[in-house]
Amino acid sequence: MSSTDARLRKACTNLLWAALAIGLAGTWPLALRAQTPEETDGAVRVGDRWVYDTKDEITGYPKDTYTEMVTEVSPKEIVTNWTFSGKPGSLLVVYDQGWNRIDNMTWKFKPNDGQGVRLPLAVGKTWRVEFDARNTQTGANMRSSISSKVVAQEAVTTSAGTFDTFKIERVGKEFRTADPSTIFESQTVIWYAPKINHWVRRIFISKYDKRTRSSLSEELTDFSRKF
Repeated sequence: MSSTDARLRKACTNLLWAALAIGLAGTWPLALRAQTPEETDGAVRVGDRWVYDTKDEITGYPKDTYTEMVTEVSPKEIVTNWTFSGKPGSLLVVYDQGWNRIDNMTWKFKPNDGQGVRLPLAVGKTWRVEFDARNTQTGANMRSSISSKVVAQEAVTTSAGTFDTFKIERVGKEFRTADPSTIFESQTVIWYAPKINHWVRRIFISKYDKRTRSSLSEELTDFSRKF
């Protein structure tokens, strides 16, 4: 692996680690029923793409801009290719059909990382995921749990447009299997838009010993869908 690929993988891993957080107007009419991607023409297709700006919420400084493009779709998996503005190379990320990560070239998750959605969504819905993660480069193993709750229906406006979303709040805990006494915690808020079957905004906060280690946000700036 070249030094350029190594630097790209390290940068991507840092972003994905924060996004994983294992260690992240207006109101819809309440009568609006829960939707699935198929009902809103949000089914995933090869060629779909979403572009996000990321920001360090602690310093307020912008970080990476990345593009996520769907390259393969099967009944069980969605494969995407991530490219980062101004950086060579790319990264493959494999999801299940609910946008839970399975593999990001550095970490493998079993059964998945719990960061996706569980359709159909409705305010008040909750779910919990427990999983194991293995670093394919270092051999490190993590054990994690994430609890999710749909807390609201909101209209969110970004530079990509205005989207009806479900606001989902998550809390997570993780520990290294080699050192179960060291606990890492995470808080994630995601605004998921059924119409585009993706998130339009996410905030990730990771903590250690009750202290914030990092706070990262990302926001949709552009997208295109294959119909």
